Amino acid sequence: MDAETPAPPSAAKQIAGGLGVATLISMAGCDLVRDRVQQVTGRVHAEYAALPDTPSAREARHVLNRAAFGAKPGEVARVAQTGAKSWLEEQLADNLTEDPIVGWRVNPIDLQERVRSAPDTANDVDNDQLMAETMQAAILRATYSRHQLRETLADFWTNHFNIYALKSNERELVAIDTENVIRPHLFGKFRDLLLASAHSPAMLSYLDNQQNKKGVANENYARELLELHTLGVNSGYTQKDIQEVARCFTGWRLKTTGDIRYDVGGVLASVRDPHPGFYYDSSLHDEGAKFVPFLNLHLAPKAGERDADSVLERLVTHEATARFLARKLCRRYLGHVPPEIVDRAAKAYLKNDTDIRALLRPILLDGVFDPTRNRPIFKRPLDFMVSALRTVSADTDGGATLQKHLAAMGQPLYQWPMPDGFPEKAAAWTGSLLGRWNFALALTGRQIDGTNVDLEAGFKALGAKGDEGKIQTLVESLLNLPMNSSEARPVVATLREHLAKARQSNLPENTAIAEVAALTLASPAFQWR
Repeated sequence: MDAETPAPPSAAKQIAGGLGVATLISMAGCDLVRDRVQQVTGRVHAEYAALPDTPSAREARHVLNRAAFGAKPGEVARVAQTGAKSWLEEQLADNLTEDPIVGWRVNPIDLQERVRSAPDTANDVDNDQLMAETMQAAILRATYSRHQLRETLADFWTNHFNIYALKSNERELVAIDTENVIRPHLFGKFRDLLLASAHSPAMLSYLDNQQNKKGVANENYARELLELHTLGVNSGYTQKDIQEVARCFTGWRLKTTGDIRYDVGGVLASVRDPHPGFYYDSSLHDEGAKFVPFLNLHLAPKAGERDADSVLERLVTHEATARFLARKLCRRYLGHVPPEIVDRAAKAYLKNDTDIRALLRPILLDGVFDPTRNRPIFKRPLDFMVSALRTVSADTDGGATLQKHLAAMGQPLYQWPMPDGFPEKAAAWTGSLLGRWNFALALTGRQIDGTNVDLEAGFKALGAKGDEGKIQTLVESLLNLPMNSSEARPVVATLREHLAKARQSNLPENTAIAEVAALTLASPAFQWR
């Protein structure tokens, strides 16, 4: 696909293009808490460094664009010095000390506190606040966390097990699902992640399994379990397999208490519940014998809840599941599906008892570092927004105005109505680029409530002199490309022309620099990773 993108509209049209003001829905006691957090953590600190023009720097840029949400100022130079593979091993280990700014900005969010201490009170929160604060936490973590691979995986698995937050009461359930189902298992066993998802109140509700009972089997969850969560649509299973799997999940239900489990037959038992919000009702379960042909799985009568457990275990250890997950992760991190990398990753997954790290290692350590196994990837709106926030060292609260821009770009988080999650293909996103131009200019022009950018800090740190020095600083610090590189030359030419016209029009200095910075972010060199 052609990596070129249309030229952005004029700055005047961008400013007039709908940058309305939205009420900031963020942390309890918004201004007071924000001010207090900044007193403790300070403003976001950028560590600028000159961009080395070396193979190791180009490798670092590539790895940070694939296994992270892009580079922060100076990060390419730092990763190039220590080695991109060492950085990736560190990310896979996932034991870095977290940047304090993440805890100080995420933990005080009202919904986060409720999910940690009293998830059953989440339904007391206003619906708009539920959505805003769930998105806010995701944006803040992706922007500031040192565990960048973890955050890209959080986005990946959230889409893999997609739940539409605007259906019925999903807003409160999605927040709990994100914190208690997805995030604890990002680097663990896929078996545990699938098991947690299957018992998730959000998933049970979204795919209507609470309506699944003997004699009236609801096939929604069974279908998506096979098609989207495990085997993949073209793996060879049939409608008969879906029907039999649906029978296995009859009697799976939702409850509202976290520590009291409804035992078999609906009898209350005071035991710690491993799956809060879930209970199994044997009176609604189809106790007949079952056979799932594709899995070659025979289930004896009266096996109860073990029917579903047997299906899940057979699915997670199936070769088709291993290959399906490997292909999806290859598309996420490599931009296409090299057969030999899929083979290695699938074999590692099966050999290591469904371990997600083992699945990732061939993709990241063999695939990402081999140019022949990579293709350009067009950033989805979340990737574009977070990478822009990171590269300009934005100080943001992740609030409602920022979220409005994300929605205008087409990716309001947790609001994709279909079970397949937001699409990866570039064609899904290249037809609506105006929102990106608006966001880029609003960001660099400091027009987003709760988000601040200081471009001058980069110029001062790197000793930029005159217009040419500022253009070089923008290209090398925002794109992480040497100014004379083939990828950067078209961008440099555009910036020179635009800045010359700005000078002729006597635009204020801040406005002129904001526009050329926005054009840098709007360039194909930034929008493709």
